[in-house]
Amino acid sequence: MSVTDLGVSARGRALDPTARGVIAMVVGMAFQVSNDAVVKLIAARLPASEIMALRGVMAIVLMLAVILAAGHGPRLKTLANPLVVLRSALEAGCCLLYVTALSGLGLAEFTSIVQATPLILTAIAVAIGWQSVGARRWAAIGVGFVGVLLVAKPSPSGVNAYAALALLSAVIMAVRDLVTRRIPGHAPSLVVTLGATIAVTLLGAAGGAAQPGSWIAPNTREIILLVGVAALVCACNMTIVLAFRLGDMAVVGPFRYSVILGSLILGYAVWGDRPDALGLVGAALIVGSGLYALRRERERGEPTTAAEGVAGPV
Repeated sequence: MSVTDLGVSARGRALDPTARGVIAMVVGMAFQVSNDAVVKLIAARLPASEIMALRGVMAIVLMLAVILAAGHGPRLKTLANPLVVLRSALEAGCCLLYVTALSGLGLAEFTSIVQATPLILTAIAVAIGWQSVGARRWAAIGVGFVGVLLVAKPSPSGVNAYAALALLSAVIMAVRDLVTRRIPGHAPSLVVTLGATIAVTLLGAAGGAAQPGSWIAPNTREIILLVGVAALVCACNMTIVLAFRLGDMAVVGPFRYSVILGSLILGYAVWGDRPDALGLVGAALIVGSGLYALRRERERGEPTTAAEGVAGPV
């Protein structure tokens, strides 16, 4: 076999763009659940606002380096776009709720609730007239919210406060993603993400300044973990953007639910969490309703809102 034949054979075995997109999505979800797990470890001692501020400073440095390396320096002025500013504010509020909820819930329980974001996104899009859905899609949304209730397990005395915060963060993430749709195309995704990172950092610093007493000085282990989560959150966002640019969103989108499997594995490995039967059924309902909504959107040629809302806040 000639060298030319070997080259042709190698190209034939190369993965197609959609397959590469699927791999990128699974890797992105691995980055996300790893980020959440490390943040949960840090949150055992440091408050949410402090984590946001310290991680944010490190993430800003990383994001600026990537933006300049990609030649997007002249586009930094799009940070002042009103929609970018609004999205950044939503991201900051969402992140505060997200980190606070994560500190008080099991990793798999938290992840399952947050995965309701695409269903919430569809419901809001319908409510404001940006999308229309039929009875079957509404039924799927209803099933998804039943799944959230099974995971959150409300009791006569009320809903777990941390579960409520996780659900509220999912609502804000859905609004954030709707705003993202309206951001002009000349604003690069990296710059939009930088704006969100700056807002998260500022809110964290303000919250830290407002909290009683002095800041808790992170120890060496926590500093290393904070550097790690800064890298993970940047890698997560860039990998997910790559996933959707490489492949068909309707094929790539369902693989975002691999984050639930990852959270089950890490939750058990690190904290010994064992989800109960109701929680597992609830997670299955959330995943099933999301996949059904994605299928219906693909069949009807609609914008695939069910594949959005994949990433947690920066």
